[in-house]
Amino acid sequence: MDGGTAQPADTVMSEAAAPPPQSDPNHHPQQQTGMENIPATLSHGGRFIQYNIFGNIFEVTAKYKPPIMPIGKGAYGIVCSALNSETNEHVALKKIANAFDNKIDAKRTLREIKLLRHMDHENVSLSLS
Repeated sequence: MDGGTAQPADTVMSEAAAPPPQSDPNHHPQQQTGMENIPATLSHGGRFIQYNIFGNIFEVTAKYKPPIMPIGKGAYGIVCSALNSETNEHVALKKIANAFDNKIDAKRTLREIKLLRHMDHENVSLSLS
């Protein structure tokens, strides 16, 4: 990405219910660079919220209430935790940037989407937005 302010049109995001946060007061999640004090920017008339996570623009609908926190980063994307205000569930959101830039990545992305569609588990759901 060129550091722009908008999410690419070919970005794929999926949502899966995440386990509830740990209630142990002694549990302190390991901090990673890019996780501290992530500012949010409203976009599209307040319908979306943008976060700069690990140098990438992560844009979610306003139904996901702050804080949106990164929980993982891999070769193909970033996974963040959020609270879905419509269902009051903690979820994990995966953003796969530039999913269709080349044929191999496009096939891998579509394969993951196909697999997620067939998952039958209360903690896994698929939402492309």
